[in-house]
Amino acid sequence: MNTKRGSFTMPPRRTRFNQDQYALLRRGSESMDFTEWNRWYAEYLADNLFLRSTDSYGAHLAGADLAYWYLEGADLRFAQLQGADLSYSYLKHANLANANLAGTNLWRAFFAGAELSGANPDAAVYDPAGRIKFDPLHASRLREAAESGNIGAWNEWYKRELSKADGDVRLYGAYLEEASLRNLDLSGAVLCYAHLEGADLRHVNLSGANLSHVHLEGADLWQADLTGADLRYAELGGANLAGAKKEKALF
Repeated sequence: MNTKRGSFTMPPRRTRFNQDQYALLRRGSESMDFTEWNRWYAEYLADNLFLRSTDSYGAHLAGADLAYWYLEGADLRFAQLQGADLSYSYLKHANLANANLAGTNLWRAFFAGAELSGANPDAAVYDPAGRIKFDPLHASRLREAAESGNIGAWNEWYKRELSKADGDVRLYGAYLEEASLRNLDLSGAVLCYAHLEGADLRHVNLSGANLSHVHLEGADLWQADLTGADLRYAELGGANLAGAKKEKALF
């Protein structure tokens, strides 16, 4: 119920987390299309301009689980993201102007081209133990295929089990964050959409590998062989490519 003060009608006090807003944002993440969210959000902000400079303005996502979400181009101006988990999230070209990031976990979040003016990323946390989804079974299966020379078995399993499962972007690809894969022969391997953030890929043979849309932020690819590899749409922010062979690789 609204509270009146004289002739002015006060809006109802909002909670710090809004399940409906969270669900709408998640639909955009899963469909990789924020047309609906961005249109609604722009109208929502315009309708609530009088709340600017209060902690009620913007999307109410404090404490939300947004780890691994696809948020490219999402409008999150003035969003309340205190204590949210955005680890490994993909925020390329997202608009986070004036967003509240106090206590938000931004470990391995990807912000290329994102708008952060007026936001407070210095108040965020970078917790590597946040929502890491490293799967030891994925790592052991890949290592076994490489060491046995049967990368084809990995590729068949990967295409069957890990390629765009159920349309949920958080289920795309193998989870190999921080994995140690040094010196392995992964030539011809299918690793599209894989999470290899911070992985040790020194001296790895990735010639002819499918690395499209792969996450290699912070990975060490020193003297790796990327000859003929497909790296289209790969994210390489902070990756070490010193000495890597890149002849005929697709970027």
